[in-house]
Amino acid sequence: MKNRTSFKYFWKEGVQNIFLHGFMSFAAVSIILAMLLITGSVALISYNIDLQIIKLQQESEVVIFVGEDLDAAQTKEIGDKLRAIGNVREATFQSREQALEEYRAKLGNNAELLDGFDRTNNPLRDAYHITLRDVTLVQSTVEEIKSVQGVANVRVNEDTIAMLVKVQRVFQIISVALVVALGLISIFIISNTVKLAMFTRRNEIAIQKMVGATNWFIRWPFVIEGMLLGLAAGALAFFTEWGVYAKLSDVVSGVLPSFSMVPFAEIRMLVLGVYLAAGVVVGVGGSVLTIRRFMDV
Repeated sequence: MKNRTSFKYFWKEGVQNIFLHGFMSFAAVSIILAMLLITGSVALISYNIDLQIIKLQQESEVVIFVGEDLDAAQTKEIGDKLRAIGNVREATFQSREQALEEYRAKLGNNAELLDGFDRTNNPLRDAYHITLRDVTLVQSTVEEIKSVQGVANVRVNEDTIAMLVKVQRVFQIISVALVVALGLISIFIISNTVKLAMFTRRNEIAIQKMVGATNWFIRWPFVIEGMLLGLAAGALAFFTEWGVYAKLSDVVSGVLPSFSMVPFAEIRMLVLGVYLAAGVVVGVGGSVLTIRRFMDV
């Protein structure tokens, strides 16, 4: 019964403190909200750019031309061997006839330039278009491909793939650095905000200490207050982020049609969970760390 009474007391005091010091509560929620939005937006932009880079890497094809003297069964066997290579995601066959028609389509109005070529004198070869699971292993994979009997030539733009890998790594480093820096700034600002709130209550804490209250008896209402403020800031940040993300997605799709951002509906539960958890950690952490200096009275 005593524990239940104490629990009710802590919650009652924690909620009352929010409204009793309304301005400081508003300031704390506003700062947590702002920092969550900034940090979260940077992380989401980084996530979308990272997905686009991965998509471009996966779409970077390795083209394998098979020998001209191979029949259909031998050509199919080469395809099976290529698909058996561990780093090969997909190997799509394209016949020389299909390749010729593709070139005709690309030439458009100038397709008549290829009128002299048909099935009997087609200069193109049967080929396999390959996408890789891990483009960083392109060199070793190409060596495996070349070792397959019947492969006449391999065409791969290694410079483009290497550039995409470098861009991905650089942006990952930059985004992580930004998120960490903004996170540290958030903790610093929240700590100082909570410190101001605690300073206004130093006399209240001193009185509780003098009448024999334990440190944790004093701390719990502040911990609950910090948790509630963090939850409120996390929830507000989530709904604000939803609107900001939708607007940003519309702007990006208008400027860069080929850049498609992940629909917010697909990640909303993850974003909500992260924002609520981060808000609680910052709110409770700031309260616990700051109140320690007011315990010695």
